[in-house]
Amino acid sequence: MKHRLPPLSSLRAFDAASHRESFAEAARDLYVSQSAVSQQIKVLEDWLEVKLFERLGNRVALTKEGQALRYKVSEAFELLAEACEATGKSYEDISIQISAENAFATRWLRPRLTEFREANPDINIYLNLGWDQNTSQGSESDVIIHFEERFNESKYIVKRLFPIDSYPACSPDFITAHPGISEVSDICGLPLIHDNSRVTWRRWINSYLPGANSWETGYVYSDLSLALDAALDGEGIFLADDILCKQELESGALIRLFPETLRSTWYSIAISNEHASDPVISSFLDWITSTVENK
Repeated sequence: MKHRLPPLSSLRAFDAASHRESFAEAARDLYVSQSAVSQQIKVLEDWLEVKLFERLGNRVALTKEGQALRYKVSEAFELLAEACEATGKSYEDISIQISAENAFATRWLRPRLTEFREANPDINIYLNLGWDQNTSQGSESDVIIHFEERFNESKYIVKRLFPIDSYPACSPDFITAHPGISEVSDICGLPLIHDNSRVTWRRWINSYLPGANSWETGYVYSDLSLALDAALDGEGIFLADDILCKQELESGALIRLFPETLRSTWYSIAISNEHASDPVISSFLDWITSTVENK
């Protein structure tokens, strides 16, 4: 639909001048000269064939027609501003809400997200620690990354990322304080560091020290990051892995004690069925899958 309108620049000049009732102040607002404002007002008056301002020396005052037009033009510019802002927001709100297990989020995902953001500058990533589907944050997550045993409902499409293969490790200071650790049985009686619960240590000990109850002792921390910090501080022996603990193992801050390994869990990624065909979500899934394969 075509609309017969005067030049937009003349309407913008009129809007500024009508609010200020001063061509000079309107010129400062628009970063143009006073004569440019005066010229644009003249263009609008000629187009409308009506006088909009009374010139009173160095001042101007709106005529009756100018007063009537002022409110309509001001309202029109406000509607334009709202429309542009709404359009801009819808563009900016191309986003992915990710909820990830704490250690995975902080030690693996966050350092690598820069790569995804650089390749997809129009997609905003919101990374949340942990996941509880019973909270609003959990229920609104687009992507969830956690231990595979957490996903037991058919409403999720789940894909494995990588396994966690755990083995005993500790800090050099702990070895110095407890010399003579050379066999698996030597850990009996030494403090163990548990991640979230005693389950993983129990499984490891049942596999390699059947009948021993060493898993019942030690310190329990709420997540892997806290447990790892405790191990680095020399509090005890920790079940490490090659992926989340890679930096500490390579630097020597953690030392692997034995080759005996337990596959304790898998990190998996899940999306709800309703997001299965979402191209934005698909781009993230493709990226993280490729990143894991090339890790």
